[in-house]
Amino acid sequence: MIHVDHLPQGREATIFAAKQTEAAGSTGVGKAMVASTLGHNATLHCTLGQDRLADQIHKTCTDRGIDMIVDVQDDPTPQHLNIMDKAGGRFSIFLANGPETPNIDPAPLVKAIATADVIFLSLAASSKVILPLLKAATAPIHLDIHDYDGNNPWYTSFIATADVIQVSAVALPAPKDTVATLLSGRASQVVLTKGADGAEVFMPDTHFQVAAAPAKSVDSNGAGDAFSVAFWHAQQDGASLKDAAIFASKAAAYAVESYDLYPAHATADAITKAAT
Repeated sequence: MIHVDHLPQGREATIFAAKQTEAAGSTGVGKAMVASTLGHNATLHCTLGQDRLADQIHKTCTDRGIDMIVDVQDDPTPQHLNIMDKAGGRFSIFLANGPETPNIDPAPLVKAIATADVIFLSLAASSKVILPLLKAATAPIHLDIHDYDGNNPWYTSFIATADVIQVSAVALPAPKDTVATLLSGRASQVVLTKGADGAEVFMPDTHFQVAAAPAKSVDSNGAGDAFSVAFWHAQQDGASLKDAAIFASKAAAYAVESYDLYPAHATADAITKAAT
């Protein structure tokens, strides 16, 4: 992560006072961190290489109480460089992508899927390989399609698998039309995130909006992961949809205020106290 005041504007430039950090990333890691911090037994499936980065990711996750199912690959561990500005703008440069079709051992995944209370499905090559296994799932499947543009066919098989879908409005030319299309399939709920403008929750018969919780922005990475998992968590804890969304908005604020994907101190009790 390279943090700058303003993103480069398409011409040569010298940028001063940048801050550099290195950490375990990806939406899967982020969601697992949130789930574990909120008191759940989180299991993360991922594909890693046999290198220093894999060791760091494994240590980071286990230190945060996350169980791991790792399929080791011959390719280097996926790595990307993010250049971020204070407003949340980002350039993502993929330095290593990992294999397009990773080798997956289905046995431990079949067991994890069968016993899960909820499944947060990540957009990744490793997830695409295991989509057939999810046909046996009885747990609800939540999917974050991030900056989907409403048309990319790579997302189609993921969308067809999900019961709850979260999508950012940032790349959607007609967000409400995309939401309607998503609700015409398997999904019964769509969450449209709008950054500093909060989020809208849509169901076939109703929808409502929730404001973004006040936050001093440090790093917006992980905010969507926090909202997604915290929204589910609060509903499991008995909150109404509206109250669950308010709780999720506050959880997302904790992520925005931290260089971590999700800070370890942002527990359910801390969020509840901050949200009252």
